[in-house]
This record gives sequence, structure tokens and C-alpha cells, in this order.
Amino acid sequence: MLTQLPEHFQTDFADNWDHLVQQKESRLENKVKRVTVKGKERTFSQLGKSKMRLITTRNGKTIPSDTPMAKRWLRPKGYDEVTFIDQFDQIALGELPTPESEHVESHARAAKRTMDQTIIDALTGTAYIGEDGTTAVDLGIGQKVDVDYVFSGAAANSGLTLAKLTRAAYILDKNEVEKDGRYIIVTAKQLNDLLTNVVEVKSTDYNNVKALVDGTITRFMGFEFVQTELLSLNSTDVRTCVAYQRDGLAFGIGMDKSVKIDIRADLNHTVQIRTVLMIGATRLEEERVVLIACDESP
Repeated sequence: MLTQLPEHFQTDFADNWDHLVQQKESRLENKVKRVTVKGKERTFSQLGKSKMRLITTRNGKTIPSDTPMAKRWLRPKGYDEVTFIDQFDQIALGELPTPESEHVESHARAAKRTMDQTIIDALTGTAYIGEDGTTAVDLGIGQKVDVDYVFSGAAANSGLTLAKLTRAAYILDKNEVEKDGRYIIVTAKQLNDLLTNVVEVKSTDYNNVKALVDGTITRFMGFEFVQTELLSLNSTDVRTCVAYQRDGLAFGIGMDKSVKIDIRADLNHTVQIRTVLMIGATRLEEERVVLIACDESP
């Protein structure tokens, strides 16, 4: 058995390009309210909860109801990714082909992740209301499950637990949010925390959570679980997970993904691959969204 190859042995170079591990598809774009945006912005006119009046007299005076109304604003933004391929690359790469198609595929995957990040940022961030869309609205304390929430006993920081899931479902129920179309966005760490939080291996809860981790089911406690590693992690290792109902967010498409491949004569005939996208999102109702703080400290 040779322990060292002779110097005259040739190196066998790869003849294709492989993509490194990454999120390839959007996991959220079909789990929210999708709209088309024509122009620089779009508004959503909303009617609040009304109340009927008790009639106490015959042939009395007609009194109109004052139904609360509101307006939300969605303003899409443009995104792009550009890759240059030099005209000499096809020679310098030897038998390895220039990766035009692979870059197009890579751009498409980046666009899908940008969609999900835009949705997450809108669910957790600031929405804008009012006649001109300049009044900021953030989620109130009543729409949040604290990182140290426990059902009973002394408060203590934790990851995702059954108690936190139950609390998130209760908040939505208390707000009269429809049970259909409820989702929860988590990372792999929260699924693992949830599994270890259920101590009885023989319990139904354990079996359901184990199936979630294994990927054989997607629903638990009224939520469809959506896993992505795009959720933000703050400086103290606390991850913000999101429970929501699909009508609580509008995802706007100003211009769907478009790819152009051009020869740039101004850059020594470099091949330019450019993918562009124009999207935006806004939270439509704070009552349909719950933020769950999960500790990821060792």
C-alpha cells in the first residue's frame, strides 16, 4: 500500500459544481396572505369590531353605529444579487465548466430566503398605520411569551416548552383568532428543547413531538410547525420564535424574481448574472401574532 503518491501522478479535478448546505425553498410565502403591489405602496382598509344597540322605544330615533376603522401600509423594497464571470474563466477552470446555471440556481435560493426573512421581519417588527402611514405600531406585552415563562412555580429562563406553546395558543384563543391557519416558526434548537421538555416517553405529547423532530408530522397543539434558521438571536442567546395566524400578515409582490444574463462590454466582456426581486410585508393585526422568547444558552 502506497503511503505517498509519486510526484508525476496527476490530480483529478472536479468536473461539476456542488451547492453547500442551505435553505433552498421558501417555507413561509404560502403560509401568509399574498397580494400584488402595483406602485410604490399598498394600503389595507380595515373594519374593527362593532356592537349592536338595544332598542328600548317604539318608532324611536335611528342612531348610527360608530364602527372603528384603520388603515395599514405595505411598502415593497427592491433586492438584487449580481455575479460576474470573467471571459478567461472558461480557460482558467480547465475541465470545470463556468457555473452560469449554478449561479442562477444559487440566486433563486437566495431570493427564497429573502422572502422568508422579509415575512419574519414584518411579523416581529414595526407596522405602520394612519392616513399617511407614518404611525408606528409594535407588538404589545400582551402578545409576548417571556423567556422565563412557566405555568407554575418560580420563573426561569428556558427554551421552547409545552407551557410556552400553551400560553401562545391561549393568547390567540383569547383574541378570538381562528384556529385554522395557525403556524409557529421555530429553529431546530426549539424542536429539540420541546422534545427534552416532555419527560414521559410513553406519553402522547412525547410521541407527537418526536414525530415533529423526525419530520413525519408537522402539527402539534393546533400549530403547523415551520422550521427555519432565519429567526433572530439576540446578544444574550435568546431566540424569538413566532406563532401566528395566516391572515395576520400580508406579503406583497411588487416584482417577482427576474434573472438576466448579459455580456458587459464595459467590463472586458464579463458575463453578468443579475437576479432582482421587489417584495414587502406588513403585519395586519397584532392580535394574530405572538412572539415566544426561547433561551438557547448552554
